[in-house]
Amino acid sequence: MKDFNRKKINATSKKIGLLIGLLFVSGGAFAQSSINQADSSDFFLWLILCLELLLISIGLVLIFVVLRVNSILFKEETPEGELIEEKSLYEILSEKLTGAVPIEKEGDVMTDHDYDGIRELDNNLPPWWVGMFYLTIVFAFLYVGYYHFFGGALQHEAYEIEMAEAKVEVEAYLAQMTDLVDESNVEVLSDASAISAGKTIYLEKCVACHGPEGQGGIGPNLTDNYWLHGGSIKEVFKTVKYGVAEKGMIPWEAQLSPGQIQEVSSFILSIVGTNPPNAKEPQGDLYSPEGEESANAATTNSENSNI
Repeated sequence: MKDFNRKKINATSKKIGLLIGLLFVSGGAFAQSSINQADSSDFFLWLILCLELLLISIGLVLIFVVLRVNSILFKEETPEGELIEEKSLYEILSEKLTGAVPIEKEGDVMTDHDYDGIRELDNNLPPWWVGMFYLTIVFAFLYVGYYHFFGGALQHEAYEIEMAEAKVEVEAYLAQMTDLVDESNVEVLSDASAISAGKTIYLEKCVACHGPEGQGGIGPNLTDNYWLHGGSIKEVFKTVKYGVAEKGMIPWEAQLSPGQIQEVSSFILSIVGTNPPNAKEPQGDLYSPEGEESANAATTNSENSNI
């Protein structure tokens, strides 16, 4: 009867172990399939992983309980009638890791020191502690060798490398985000592709008021140096973006992205001085890029003198 119960409990232990193995496999497979799904969310993925870990922990606890019950219920009898308890897996691991001396052998490691009736045991250091100590020594040699003899980047060097990489990534990101431009930081585009894109937008949106060549019509002439609202790239960008309600010009920010407004503004400045036929008479104030640069330089010098 005892052998039958022992076999039954051992079979139960094997089944629980097999169940834990299946949990590991199914957990990994399910996690992988969840990651591959485009509509999966991180929240549900982490929830599933936590549930898997919980089930695995429960399985491990069950194995421990079964082994413990097995060691308590089934004890072998010696010829003298004494009971010898079979050691559980936990007890075996505990002895191996701690190196503890059995109670019946404590007299062999008892020291002569007596502290108010308390005597000290001369136990060895726990094997797990000694192993960790040796690992720290190995780690120290590897650390010093890698970082001080074989070119490993120290903390300040690693920081500088990471900052340089981050700067490159930020610049690449900003280069792609043309829609971040506004009237405060816009610059004239000079590459052919941008001018061509601006021309396409102009022919689609602006011809009705300014003519196909910018010669003017209902709106002012865009090819001379006279401007009603300023002739710098920032002023042209602002005029296109917000429009001029009193003149009937709508704000184009609702239909064009900031990048497109920059392109069409750059195209408008590129046709200044082309002198198309049937050009409308000048309107507004004369704009001189050189004069703007001189004014900016004078402002800078004035600010420097006040410092």
